[in-house]
Amino acid sequence: MDNKIFKRPLYKIAGKISKILRNFQKREDDKLVKRKNELWDNLFKDNVFFEFKLTNDVKINLYKDSVLSKLIYNGFEKEETDYLYQVLNEGDVFLDIGANVGLFALIASNLVGANGKVICFEPSPLTFARLAENVKLNDFKNIELKNIGLGETKDQLNFYLSENGHDAWNSFAPSQDNKLEKIIQVPVSTLDIELQNVDKEKVSLVKMDVEGWEKFALKGGREFLINFSPIVMVEFTEENTFNAGYSVHEIYDIMITFGYQWFTIKNGKLIEETKKLHYPYNNLIAIKKQ
Repeated sequence: MDNKIFKRPLYKIAGKISKILRNFQKREDDKLVKRKNELWDNLFKDNVFFEFKLTNDVKINLYKDSVLSKLIYNGFEKEETDYLYQVLNEGDVFLDIGANVGLFALIASNLVGANGKVICFEPSPLTFARLAENVKLNDFKNIELKNIGLGETKDQLNFYLSENGHDAWNSFAPSQDNKLEKIIQVPVSTLDIELQNVDKEKVSLVKMDVEGWEKFALKGGREFLINFSPIVMVEFTEENTFNAGYSVHEIYDIMITFGYQWFTIKNGKLIEETKKLHYPYNNLIAIKKQ
């Protein structure tokens, strides 16, 4: 007699048990998400923001209407912010291109000290206001704020803004989803122009996160990057660069032509980065070849 006749009822029972377990796990997962959301909401106590300690010496206001706030609260880009402690010293200059509300700039300000300087570039009016608010919150005097974007040429460009919490994705490139709903015009300069009166020898680190506009911002800083060789941290997100009309690999190649080589950070150490086929989301470090 075919054993399959006896196995079929067992398979049906196993299938039903599996479905019951999946449904149970989904209910438990939903409960966990609900509890986490309730805990997050309770942090605001009916306010639109709350004050959060990034480090023992640095505070930041986290707004309820921004997805980025929860990411920062949960340790957003910790590998990258920890890298600042390895590179920045008293008296250095740090450039934060795409500063947003100041996660990197605030930590850097504390590291470079009174004799150092942090220069922030942030084109979004609302985000810029919150960045300025966070600088004031910490009473930092060594941060210079520029409410402009950076690109390949000096210009006025369309800037696409989110009004649904995705302000961290604001960009000069339109999105292919519903994140960015509003268009404004903002002034754009170049890195080479903006550094004309800066002691470029002191710039030790540049962080660039401009949601797909990296290619153009890097080209606008060609003379500075080639002649003064700062370390450069750049976001690689292929969806953003596709929105801007180019491949993320062009970022990789530009810095190679400038004399740099690429690294990734893993557990606090730099590992040489060979070009990958896909870059869904990475932050890479470019260091000038010796």
